[in-house]
Amino acid sequence: MSNKTTSLNSQKRLNVKEETDLENINNFKTSHQEKAKATLEKIINFITDDGEVQIIHKEGIEEIVLEIKTSNSGILIGKHGHTLDALQYIVNVIVNKEIDESERRRIIIDTEGYREKREDTVSKYAHEKAEIVKRTGKKIDLYSMNSAERRIVHLVLQEDPSLVTYSEGTEPFRKIVIAPKENGNNTNNAEAETEEE
Repeated sequence: MSNKTTSLNSQKRLNVKEETDLENINNFKTSHQEKAKATLEKIINFITDDGEVQIIHKEGIEEIVLEIKTSNSGILIGKHGHTLDALQYIVNVIVNKEIDESERRRIIIDTEGYREKREDTVSKYAHEKAEIVKRTGKKIDLYSMNSAERRIVHLVLQEDPSLVTYSEGTEPFRKIVIAPKENGNNTNNAEAETEEE
């Protein structure tokens, strides 16, 4: 048998395996967690060769948390986590498609603890900008953030009686404004920010 024939047979087996994998992903007997894991594995195999997905079990949390282990996490994270957010969005759409709304579960995708590190970074950034607003008495626009990051800013600054935070703009360029509180008419609006992912 020639190398060309062997290569074609290998390709046919690969195509059959991929079709079977996709059928299994869409089998609703598969648990939400397993479906989410299989979907993410399928996607990251196109991006990196050494990606491994683990389901992280956390007590009392309704969400499905998936951790990607890889030697090349930077490519999966992207600038300010945009690639990781996109992966999370796609997996949420695929897994929760055709499932009753009451049974849907939010899927969080992380790699190398990026989500927690990013939360700390956004929190520190918000506090630094808040101090500038208090010193100068002038409002400051923060850079564009996703809804989860905007919510972090609202929450970390909501206890400060001298400041108000609000969101301006439209996605994907929606941003937070930190301003001095005037006349008690403005209120922080952490409740206004809902996570869309």
